[in-house]
Amino acid sequence: VIQLVPLPRTFSLSKREADIAVTLERPEKGRLVSRSLTDYGLGVYAARSYLDSASPLATRDDLAAHTLITYVDDLMFSRALDYSADLAAATSRRFECASVTGQMEAVRAGVGIGVLHDYAARRYPELVRILPDISFSRSYWLVMHAEGQKLRRVTAVADFIAAEVKANRRLFA
Repeated sequence: VIQLVPLPRTFSLSKREADIAVTLERPEKGRLVSRSLTDYGLGVYAARSYLDSASPLATRDDLAAHTLITYVDDLMFSRALDYSADLAAATSRRFECASVTGQMEAVRAGVGIGVLHDYAARRYPELVRILPDISFSRSYWLVMHAEGQKLRRVTAVADFIAAEVKANRRLFA
């Protein structure tokens, strides 16, 4: 097991450490206001160069012969990121990285296979979607403290983010 651990910082809206957050889960408690930004899909990908030299990968059972690129479980800041847990059971070889960017680069470099955002993977022609029956759907949420709604600077930025995501929603489809 290899772990690459960039140390991301999370901010507390309740403690006013940030005005706005884009999250993967709708908050269920606290004086927070949220709105859905967009849904997006994820799939299993590998680099074309990896597939050219790897053992066949046509079914979930074939995963046993491959390295899975995934999150570091202890550093996963949201359970919404735990989409590859069922895949991890199929292989004991893992490259764990706390950064989705690091995971993307590891897949592109041919380290193994990984679950990637469809909208991001589409930009790289060297990536191939494999195991098409395995897919995941998640959502982005825009969240702010309820008091933030009283601040024009905060609502202006929140509205801008929401408008840009809406205008580019087809990129996430």
